[in-house]
Amino acid sequence: MGPLFQLIIVGILYFLVASIIGLALMLIARLIMLLKKKTDITVNQLFWFPLKLAPYFLLAVIVNALVCQFVRDVDPPLTDYWSLPINDGLTMGAIDIPDKWYLWPTREGGEAIISNIVLVGITDKALYGSTESDDYFIYRYDSNQQVVNLSKDELEIEANKTEDSLPTLKRPSDLYYDDRDFGDLITFLLLLIYPLYCFYNVSSTFWSLVSKKNSELLSTAT
Repeated sequence: MGPLFQLIIVGILYFLVASIIGLALMLIARLIMLLKKKTDITVNQLFWFPLKLAPYFLLAVIVNALVCQFVRDVDPPLTDYWSLPINDGLTMGAIDIPDKWYLWPTREGGEAIISNIVLVGITDKALYGSTESDDYFIYRYDSNQQVVNLSKDELEIEANKTEDSLPTLKRPSDLYYDDRDFGDLITFLLLLIYPLYCFYNVSSTFWSLVSKKNSELLSTAT
């Protein structure tokens, strides 16, 4: 699934969710007006409020992709691949689904050094892991050599030659998200600042109109 197709899917989902939120806001506003016995305030603009934010979120997606690519050095959103840098260009990556990973010589890919990796442990000296066929392997950085088709016991023996102990083997996708979760959370919170500010302005204006005795239009606030 290419980035353009994913962007279209996300856009469709956004308009569906925004419409539901807009409808909910409008119904809540009408309920408040009913309780306040107000019938002279137009609240239809509340339905369009989330939809009007669509250009902002589109721009935010583009800016976030650029920041991910050139500042954070992580995969931008809306891609069909995952990459986990290991050491000096050596990279683990997955395409389409994050269940099977490959060891690539560069960040851009290339011929896979080891394929179908399902578990991995990373140290400063070597990469340890297992493949889909339950065979274990070691890839040593200093010599660029791989030792494959090992049993679990053989892997521990080889690891103890250069390491204090065998590192814990985890799914590559777990390591991938551990490496970027905090940055994604900060990005998400920053993206919410402007929509929350707009929502505060709209809500404050609506409440002030409901509290007044004279008739005004909410549309002037949006």
